[in-house]
Amino acid sequence: MRPIGSTSDAESAEFDRMKQEILEEVVRELHKVKDEIIDAIRRELTRMGTT
Repeated sequence: MRPIGSTSDAESAEFDRMKQEILEEVVRELHKVKDEIIDAIRRELTRMGTT
């Protein structure tokens, strides 16, 4: 018998899978933000160089 509040192995595996999916999505979003920041800096440097 499991103590109250404990999870089964299947529940634990599902939870770990969900955590991994969320982590992967966060990493993808951070890469997008990084690329957007780099692009904005490049645009600003180009604009400053042409004025």
